[in-house]
Amino acid sequence: MSSSEKIARAYGVLVARGDKLTVRNVQREAGVRIGEVAAWMREHAAGATGEAPEAPDLSEAMAAMVASVWAAAWKRAAEQADEATAVALDAARTGEADALAVAEQATADKDAAVADRDRAADEAGQLRREVEQLREQLDAARRELDQSRAQAEQSDRARVRAEATSDTLREVLDSLRETDQRGNATPQ
Repeated sequence: MSSSEKIARAYGVLVARGDKLTVRNVQREAGVRIGEVAAWMREHAAGATGEAPEAPDLSEAMAAMVASVWAAAWKRAAEQADEATAVALDAARTGEADALAVAEQATADKDAAVADRDRAADEAGQLRREVEQLREQLDAARRELDQSRAQAEQSDRARVRAEATSDTLREVLDSLRETDQRGNATPQ
């Protein structure tokens, strides 16, 4: 960009901002020598009337610059999109692998749980059968106990009767002996 174009651009920026249009302000904004700014302003600035000079025709230079910037920006945006897509694809692949690993683990856990449940059901069935057998044995033992108690009661009653009979026989024998001894003791 030429010095004249830089000065024109700086002048336009100051006008647009509403800043004071001095040689120093334009020189600072344009970044060129102060003598060039002064000469340009004498030639192009309207001086005391305050009229703005006609803007230079920068359309061709701007069009080339815009096309260049646009192409660079488009290329960089495409590169960033490709990078973002690659990162997202890698993350998706990693997520898919993690999800598959979790699914496989869940399947293995489910299979183990089903096997544990089946074993527990078999054990519960076996325990039910054993409990039923024990109930039957308990019922048989209770019946035997009831029979033993009944026999013990009968035996106890028989013993009591036998003792009563024995006592009665003793008394009868004792009574007979006494009678016999009295009869033998009588004088003849």
